[in-house]
Amino acid sequence: MIPQLVSSDERPTLSLQDFDCLLLDAQPRLRGYVASILGAWSAVDDIVQETNLVLVMKRENFEAKTNFIAWSFRIAYFKATTWRRDRMREGHVVLSETAFQNIAAQAEAHFTDYRPIVEMLAKCLKLLPPGERDLVNAKYVDRRSLVDLATGLGCSANSLHKSISRIRLVLRYCVTKNQLSKRP
Repeated sequence: MIPQLVSSDERPTLSLQDFDCLLLDAQPRLRGYVASILGAWSAVDDIVQETNLVLVMKRENFEAKTNFIAWSFRIAYFKATTWRRDRMREGHVVLSETAFQNIAAQAEAHFTDYRPIVEMLAKCLKLLPPGERDLVNAKYVDRRSLVDLATGLGCSANSLHKSISRIRLVLRYCVTKNQLSKRP
């Protein structure tokens, strides 16, 4: 029996489900990356959506076991470059090409390492007292308004805002402390 040879043109591909998982997992980092390089919140959702569309359309081009984040950032970079070019034609861009490229490189480096930050935040959230953790989940996961939360808890929206601000400071300190302790 003669074994079949695999042509060098054939690349390992991902199942649709695996690709969808990678795409879903990349969304927070992709959004952060795009927001960092654009500097215009009004365009972030559009550029992320356009990037996602290209990623899905070019799914077959993605090689399994390569860096999905780097690939998605590259596509987002080109979408952002097109957006920037269009703004330049309208006379709205103040950053030079060099500055834009430097910001993109720094954002890519930052958001490539995003996963450890998310993991640290998850650990820090677990350290919060249950009531504070529930408050954070209600505000940021369930996206409930401060007024609704305050009404349910029998307090003012202003006092609840102060509590959430204090909790965010505690979380920021915890994540920063853990980041510093992980450095070589």
